[in-house]
Amino acid sequence: MKLSELDGIVFDMDGVIFDSEVIGLESWERLGKKYGLTNVHENAMKCIGRSTVDTMAILEAAYGDKVSIPELYDEAKAICADIIAERGLPLKSGARELLSYLKERDIKVGLASSTSYKGVIKNLKGAGLLDYFHVIIGGDMIKHSKPQPEIYLLACKKLGVRPEKTVAVEDSYNGIKAAYNAKMIPIMVPDLIAPTDEILSMVYKKMDSLDAVLEYFKA
Repeated sequence: MKLSELDGIVFDMDGVIFDSEVIGLESWERLGKKYGLTNVHENAMKCIGRSTVDTMAILEAAYGDKVSIPELYDEAKAICADIIAERGLPLKSGARELLSYLKERDIKVGLASSTSYKGVIKNLKGAGLLDYFHVIIGGDMIKHSKPQPEIYLLACKKLGVRPEKTVAVEDSYNGIKAAYNAKMIPIMVPDLIAPTDEILSMVYKKMDSLDAVLEYFKA
């Protein structure tokens, strides 16, 4: 598959552009110890690629009888902000180089993230990446989050591209399923979650990094 054959590319953000999922997990594990919550790692992993609403529902089912979930969620966000302020929000290897390559070749590039639009803009601005994206869709701009295809279909519509001629770069089960359901061309770059056989049956390619994606399109 060559870039010239594509209408565009849409990226997920957390775990794809930014190495941020591990920060979220660390915040939840800190809170698990603080409040004596069990199976925190497993439940946090379920939230990867999910919208705020879906995440709150997962946490409510697991811990709603023990703590206030809105307060817990706000505390987790505050911990994440502190970690990022202290360490910065690291980019995934190859992210800037891949985005630069796509921009040089006038490829339409979108971003479809379960994070709120405001949060996405803040992160992209902070990393100096905002200008690489023609369209940005946040999780608060849709009704049905990943694994439903709505966010990707909206991104494609706003980009003016055909889903079946557009690559989606994802790291999670929910993200790949959303791209697959949108009839896009899913490329998986796994982060914290190893792909299952089901996921591998949905992807066009599995690659180890964005560096590998860049080399693939250069070939």
